[in-house]
Amino acid sequence: MNCSKKFGIISKTTMTKKILITGTSVRSELLNPLVEAGYTVENPTHLLTEGELKDILKNASAYLLGGDELATRNVISAAKELKIIAFLGMGYQSFIDAAAAKEFGIAVTNTPGTLSNSVAEFTVGLLLSSTRRLFLYASEYAAGRTGGEEKQRDLPSLHVGIIGLGGIGTRIAEILRNGFGSKVSYYSRTRKPHEEQRLDVSYLPFEQLNKQVDVLVVMTPLSEETKGLIGQTQISSFKKGMILINTARAEIVDPAALLAGLETGQIGYAAFDGLYEKPNESMEKLKALIPAKLMVTGHIASLTHEARDGMAKKAVRSILNILKTGRDEYIVNGL
Repeated sequence: MNCSKKFGIISKTTMTKKILITGTSVRSELLNPLVEAGYTVENPTHLLTEGELKDILKNASAYLLGGDELATRNVISAAKELKIIAFLGMGYQSFIDAAAAKEFGIAVTNTPGTLSNSVAEFTVGLLLSSTRRLFLYASEYAAGRTGGEEKQRDLPSLHVGIIGLGGIGTRIAEILRNGFGSKVSYYSRTRKPHEEQRLDVSYLPFEQLNKQVDVLVVMTPLSEETKGLIGQTQISSFKKGMILINTARAEIVDPAALLAGLETGQIGYAAFDGLYEKPNESMEKLKALIPAKLMVTGHIASLTHEARDGMAKKAVRSILNILKTGRDEYIVNGL
């Protein structure tokens, strides 16, 4: 095969149709099926501005969104040849105006089932670090301060609540029940009787879950409905010293309520994978609580070879399916 790669472009010499790949997580060899199918693959490695994204998509047939850029209505409306936006992951709602894509006849897909284990492992890692204060005590030791450590609790003694029992939430429950013997309850819009029986977990209504558990794990997608789902009312009902783990989006927890909960001790410790994307009045004060009461990582829960390769393969298959047949099982915007 006579192929060339220059300035982030992989192609056969006779190609005309273009596919945009963003971000740096997709290994170039995983894009070979697109090249073999006769497409030019363009993969800029920097974060595209809205203007750059709009310009590149003007003549693109497909777009694999693997970076942090936003596919806004303004961008989508200019993409006259675009047939699909394949999102690398699950939470496409924060990056893609899916309603606008539907309006312009563009399918949006995501990659379910590919990152459940990696995110679940990471979440349990945050939980362990928070319950045992690993990050705090490691930081103190590095600074030459020891002797102030306090007794913590074993996971089997803790009642863990999970908001959202989808694929990732279920895997978290499996690890906690089968690996640690923790008591686990959950809240989800749809009850899961099979999982309740299989894993010996219990369903609790949302407000009861907040009041009864020792650890609360937030694992629900961000939407207009879930933004600020955990606010002052919920946090004030927590058990004193509750551990709060959020591997979903920070915005599901109201920032002012989070700050107040940490300052008063209503929340004993919190761990977030990514802090708030938009500036707010609580941000600097929250950052000042690191590492004493808060630990934050940079949206890296799914950053494993296995998860990223699995997502890339599924996204590439969706692109080929849509471009060849107009159909794919992972369409999420009802097209």
